[in-house]
Amino acid sequence: MSMPARSAATTFTGWGMLLSGVGAVVASVWGVSPYPPLVVELVLAGLAVVCAAGWVIASYKAVARARDPLSKPFRETRRPNPVLPYLIGFGVPVATFAAFLTAFTVSSSYGRETERLERAGYGEYEVRVVRLAGLPEFQEGDEDIEPYYLTDLTLRIPYEDGPREITVPGMYTRHKPPVPGTEMDVYYAPRDPGTPVTENGERSNPRLIFVAFLGIWIWPLILAIGGGLRAYASAKDLHRLRRFRPKVHLPALGILLTGGALLVPTALELEVAGYARPLALLSCLAPALAMAWVVRTG
Repeated sequence: MSMPARSAATTFTGWGMLLSGVGAVVASVWGVSPYPPLVVELVLAGLAVVCAAGWVIASYKAVARARDPLSKPFRETRRPNPVLPYLIGFGVPVATFAAFLTAFTVSSSYGRETERLERAGYGEYEVRVVRLAGLPEFQEGDEDIEPYYLTDLTLRIPYEDGPREITVPGMYTRHKPPVPGTEMDVYYAPRDPGTPVTENGERSNPRLIFVAFLGIWIWPLILAIGGGLRAYASAKDLHRLRRFRPKVHLPALGILLTGGALLVPTALELEVAGYARPLALLSCLAPALAMAWVVRTG
């Protein structure tokens, strides 16, 4: 039984689909777009969908030409690209983690405010107490928390356009109340006096937390899963995988498209009856389900 012919268009669109999909995954992990709308990620994912459609069309045409008795015979190589096993093996776990990161991307308002504060030099600085603006309130604490004081303090904030005195309520001190001249740590923006001065103003970035979590716990799992899938992908398996077959690839593409569609509300910051983030989390299952379908039916 002869193999279906593979045209240059089939190969081009197939690799375009893979490279665009890889680009979307890398952009999600790397954080190219820091907050919605995730323009770069959506463009690359959309390009992958277009290339997938082109791959399907080109594959059908290639099969039709192979059945034409007047067409030139085509012999397919038995040496698949050595990069393909790595794309298949590590693509599934990394794509799953990319979807997980996208599900927990920060809101656009939080992202824009964080960018504005970063431009204004926002961060934690040590400033001096000018005077007490209220009586210290003693807090007993317990077996886990030592006794402390909460005091309204007037602080001298050295803004770039000149120092100002700002009163901050409820400043925390351990063991004893503060006195004028005490150094306190506060968050403020030196180039923007309109930004509030706060004691606890650290701005969290869930993406950085998850990337750190990735480095400690997830990378070993990704390496183990990716290595196992790569070892499974023999030359014979790769030929079956890259040669388009409707009953194998169309359902797999449908699963991946469904996963991508579940990410769109979060990527565009659209509310879907309050379920945008849970839907995005469901998309994490799409890469593994698509691969399981291909392995089972292929």
